[in-house]
Amino acid sequence: MTLSNYIKTFVLLLLILPTLSYAQKRHVSIRIGQDQSTMLEAYESNIILKKKTFKIQVMLENVAGVYVFAAFTDSICCRLTESDSIAGFIDLPGRTMAEPDFNKDKELLVSDDNSCSYWYYDKNLSSHRFNKKIFFPDTNIVIGTKTVKQLLHVPTQREIKIKDIKTPLYLFFVAVSEFDSAGRPVRELMRKKVKIEWANED
Repeated sequence: MTLSNYIKTFVLLLLILPTLSYAQKRHVSIRIGQDQSTMLEAYESNIILKKKTFKIQVMLENVAGVYVFAAFTDSICCRLTESDSIAGFIDLPGRTMAEPDFNKDKELLVSDDNSCSYWYYDKNLSSHRFNKKIFFPDTNIVIGTKTVKQLLHVPTQREIKIKDIKTPLYLFFVAVSEFDSAGRPVRELMRKKVKIEWANED
């Protein structure tokens, strides 16, 4: 290869690589369960759990994190259809609630309004919201687990053990695929809503 052709090839690669990087597959998958887990494949899922510790596992592929809404009632987010716009979508980062690093309290934040959690992983940061141990099955894939032993009802600051929950728990997950220059969400990648009910005790 001549020097001229080498330079042309190098320049072509420089032009193509950003496109390839941008075109990288982005994907989020979520599992919820106890002894066995359920993959959230459809937009809407109903799950029955025992009144004991459960886990939420999130796989992030080329995605920084996922927003999580949790409530004891069918809140505004949980009433959305698969195609409805999320009110205030661009303001999601400003609606997130503070959580301890590494899920040290093993709890899920529950709110009656449209506040949410943000579960993320960034190798350049020294903390995250999942359990401390993170799995890396591939260069671009991160799997984080959130163990839930209790709920924290944020408006009242009341801790509720799983065994004491009297109502269903509603969850709504949303991931973002595109942000504007100010870091605000502008395009949605994925959404899932879940209703967790509790098995009758023997």
